This record gives sequence, structure tokens and C-alpha cells, in this order.
Amino acid sequence: MKKALILQGWYQKTTSSFYPWLKKTLEEKGYEVYLPDLPTMHTDLPDMSEQLKFIEKNLPLDEETIIVGHSIGCLLAMRLTEKHKLGKLFLIAGWDFNDLFPNHRLFWPDAIDHQKVIENTQKIYCISSDNDPYITAFTVEQMSKRLNGEFILIKDAGHFTDEFNIKQILELEQYF
Repeated sequence: MKKALILQGWYQKTTSSFYPWLKKTLEEKGYEVYLPDLPTMHTDLPDMSEQLKFIEKNLPLDEETIIVGHSIGCLLAMRLTEKHKLGKLFLIAGWDFNDLFPNHRLFWPDAIDHQKVIENTQKIYCISSDNDPYITAFTVEQMSKRLNGEFILIKDAGHFTDEFNIKQILELEQYF
């Protein structure tokens, strides 16, 4: 069975933003969907290694698994694809450089291995909004180039959160 893993953003609830819509949409397309409330994601210092261990313990990843990462969840998604061969990778409002806030330092023991992410993923999509106040479309487009991914620009979606009243991302349905 096809599997999908949805990785929330920092301080985001799994019941907020577009997550419930995405879970339902993927289930309707035949995916077994995992939308875990990640440990330490609701703290001032999210811990990537703790989150990686949690995912690897609770979800067997394989080449049929797709991952949808949102915001800092994109970094976690890339770290997983450095280690595992996976299906598609959707990076929504993400970034791939280690120039971060001190609160994100546990996500950067070293730089992202772009070549490993490319080799271990069948297809990569990098999604941005034209009015995201945190991660610019330029940043996401540059990441898509480093990852040989497809850049998708969505109008007026902000950071794809409740703050911007985003409850679904219909533009993505065609890619699942």
C-alpha cells in the first residue's frame, strides 16, 4: 500500500491549516496517511534527532512513501531522504540552507546532502507562495534548483497556515 507522511511546521497543530484536508485527499487517493504530532515541535527548540527516531520507529519508510513537509518539516523531510529511498517529496514553504534562527540549530548537525536527497527521491516538488513573509519564493525556487525539483508558485497563500486562512492547497492535487 502507498504511504504518505505529513510533517507539520513549527508550532503547528496537526488539526490546523491544510493538514486535515491533505490527509483526507491522500486517503481518498489510496494512501495510508501518517500525520503524527511530532515530539518537540511545539517547543522553542525542536529536536530533529528525536523526531527522526520517532518517525523511523513508528513508520516503515519505503520507495512507495511520499513525504509532505511544511516549513521546518521540510528540513526533517530532507534529513529522512538523506537516509531512505522514498517516493515523492513535497517541500512546502521550506528552505535548505543552514543560516537559521538559534531555535533551529538542532536541525543542522551538518549541511543538507542535496545529492543524496536527489538520489533517494523519485520526484521533488518545492512549493511557495508569492506572499510568504517568512520564506520567500526566491528562496524556495533556489532550493528547487539545488534539488533538481519542480518549483510550484501559489498566489496569496502566505506561509500556508491558519494565519493566512489556508485550509487546502488544491493546486497540489494533480501531483499525488
